[in-house]
Amino acid sequence: MINVLICDDDIYTAKVLKKVIEEHPQVNEIFLAYDGQQAVDIVKKEDINLAFMDIDMPKLDGLEAAKIMMGLKENLKVVFVTAFQDYAFDSYEIRAYDYILKPIDFTRVKENVENIIEESNGDKFEESLKENDILMIKDKQKYYMINMAEINYIEKDNKEVLIHTFEKTHKTRSGLNDIEKRLTGNFFRTHKSYIVNLKNIQEIEPYGDTSYIIYFKNTDESKNALITKDKIHLLKG
Repeated sequence: MINVLICDDDIYTAKVLKKVIEEHPQVNEIFLAYDGQQAVDIVKKEDINLAFMDIDMPKLDGLEAAKIMMGLKENLKVVFVTAFQDYAFDSYEIRAYDYILKPIDFTRVKENVENIIEESNGDKFEESLKENDILMIKDKQKYYMINMAEINYIEKDNKEVLIHTFEKTHKTRSGLNDIEKRLTGNFFRTHKSYIVNLKNIQEIEPYGDTSYIIYFKNTDESKNALITKDKIHLLKG
């Protein structure tokens, strides 16, 4: 479910937009504002996910209002709905989600609402996985739900990322940085190519002048990771 703000000094336009948007069953509540300052005040008080903003308005124009609103709520998506093509460049400078010219294409309005709802549901699903310490990855044509406690280490290997668990190695095209953001718990970036589960380490021994090898509990010794000397010092505190 999402909350939507409509801001337009033309009351008729605002009400028509409201009628179109409220048709979607995943829209929770719609707030109306008739100038930029009213829109800012609403975002201060309410949890707004998507704002449809006119630009040429009294008191505070839509561009300035959007800058303030996006500063108040980092994940707020703003769609500008205006009669003036000239503002397009300015709107994209402030990371507008879309820019719709009047007369309004209501199919495009509906598409924006649907896209934001899908993104919102995806974010909630990802948060649910994190809360349960589950990592979902795609390996070839299949999706796997991996218990993070069973991961020993994650390794970048050319264009693929290998996720080594107690019993199996999964391959995915997801980037190592992307996976790192999705991990919870005791994972540590030991090297530009390795992320390690600290709880599953058995021992660490020197390897050359700049690195150490990490071995894992109850795992074949050939399945090991590297850690740099700099990172060893971080672990020591």
